[in-house]
Amino acid sequence: MAQESIDEALSGDVSPADSGERPSYFLESLERGLNVLECFDAQHPVLTLSEVATRLGIPRATARRVLLTMTDLGYMAQDGRNFSLTPRVLSFGFSYLRNLPLPRVAQRHIEKLSLDLGEAVSVSILDGDRVVFISRTASPRLLNMAISVGTSFPAHATSSGKVLLANLSAERREAFLATTQLLPYTKDTVIDRAVLGRELDAARERDWAVSVGELEGGMLGAAAAIRTRSDTVLGAVTVELPATRYTGSELETILIPRLIECARAIAVDSLT
Repeated sequence: MAQESIDEALSGDVSPADSGERPSYFLESLERGLNVLECFDAQHPVLTLSEVATRLGIPRATARRVLLTMTDLGYMAQDGRNFSLTPRVLSFGFSYLRNLPLPRVAQRHIEKLSLDLGEAVSVSILDGDRVVFISRTASPRLLNMAISVGTSFPAHATSSGKVLLANLSAERREAFLATTQLLPYTKDTVIDRAVLGRELDAARERDWAVSVGELEGGMLGAAAAIRTRSDTVLGAVTVELPATRYTGSELETILIPRLIECARAIAVDSLT
């Protein structure tokens, strides 16, 4: 589901007219079930029936039926008034990753780069207005961002997101800039649409992007696009680390070239 639709559902702004315009095959009960699952995240790992109903703008009776059905199916656990997800929901993500060739192709390349740099390296893809990490190496350092496979971040506040947004079609990119809520996660998050548009133009031209302190203060992200010879961007190779580890000149002369080299190697392997 597109993030805009999720946001509308969470704010209760989906109108009956919107529902009436959906295709005849559309199952609103399935949509409600998925919306309930998406209510639970890192900030809301445990919710009550009332909280779910409020977040989705649906009747308590509807929320109750969905929660109890998900509990019976094993996707939800109930502890008194509280509900939480079970590990069974991971089956959806793992099934997707098992059938996605990019993580398998990329892994050996990012492991080599991780050893060379002494940093954790990731591969991410775009999912609506967020980036999702689909492959990652372990970090040899203690101080690093807590990221694992399946972690997602807002695209506008990350280097990988900017590289991937930059390579959308002009129509999709303009739609993103026009409709997505650009939340400020720190004082340095770029939320001006014109400024972000110019950053995306630069990222598209260079095939790499940098984000400093936009998602978390003091952290730096650098990413390069995994671009095939047919000009298809498969994802992005990313490094996230404390900003103090590289100067501006070291970033452009050491880190960025290594990311680009790794991204090109992954792109070549993905076609063999």
